[in-house]
Amino acid sequence: MLSQFQDYLSLDAKQVISSHLFWYGLAIVFFLLCLWKLIRSSQPKLVAVFTDDEGTVKITPQALRELVRKSCADLPGVHSPSTKIFTKSNQVRLLVKLEVEPGSQVKQIRTQLNQKLEQVMVESLNFSNFGGIDIVIKGFQDAKA
Repeated sequence: MLSQFQDYLSLDAKQVISSHLFWYGLAIVFFLLCLWKLIRSSQPKLVAVFTDDEGTVKITPQALRELVRKSCADLPGVHSPSTKIFTKSNQVRLLVKLEVEPGSQVKQIRTQLNQKLEQVMVESLNFSNFGGIDIVIKGFQDAKA
């Protein structure tokens, strides 16, 4: 085994590139880098709520999604909300995807949801960097049973 490794070290560049061991090693390194990037990107990043003299208050993305889900639960005609959180220029914006009942007043739903979230986030949680919400209708669903 050691002699094979020493033989491999004595190869010139053309022989190394044509070796299967080189390509397998390169593929493993590439796979490990992709896996590392995937693990790093899947870790939840905390969202800053506000900062004062005593320190910083942050919220997890999961708690923010739960807040949107609970706000949508009271709205008639709204089903299956999902939320993505974006931070741009230190402003936190929410992209809320909803399923609505056919015939719902989407403009009214948007206004009610915006008012509820602003009330909770700005007045209760003191969000200093809330930039608003964007709504995407992802489908239509019949009335709740």
